[in-house]
Amino acid sequence: MNQPTIIRFKSKCDEALRKNILAPAPEEGCALLIGTKANGKTLTNELIWEVSVIWPCCNVWECNMQNFHKNQCQKNIGQEKASRINRFAIDPREQLRAQKWARNEKLSILGSAHSHPSSSAIPSKLDLSMNYSTGLMTIINGLGEIRAWWVNNQTKKTLTEIKIQFHS
Repeated sequence: MNQPTIIRFKSKCDEALRKNILAPAPEEGCALLIGTKANGKTLTNELIWEVSVIWPCCNVWECNMQNFHKNQCQKNIGQEKASRINRFAIDPREQLRAQKWARNEKLSILGSAHSHPSSSAIPSKLDLSMNYSTGLMTIINGLGEIRAWWVNNQTKKTLTEIKIQFHS
């Protein structure tokens, strides 16, 4: 999968993302980003991914789900116990529904988004350790700042910030 140069939020998708993903605060919210990979639509031949649909998802994280690492359930982050306040998981059934819908609409799931209601919009060590595939990770902090990251899970995990554009 090729790393995009720019993530472009169309038709007020950034507003929809902020509204939906920050609604469950203080818990982390999550969503899927759906749109198109618009290759070479600029003079510099940049790889632009255009987000045209926000697919809000429920945060279904539970300590005992799918043989989750027991030590992660018992670890505290600062003074917080591991919970939906500092963890998230997207329901796989919602992912499948979103994938089927996107395919019918000739769109793609471009990546996921989640919130950090009480911290920065930078992937945490836990975000990176629980991310198993190369792709787009978008994070929103409690103030509504949106940042996009490309997580490369090849031989060595790397993280690159991706430029964001907002278009109506």
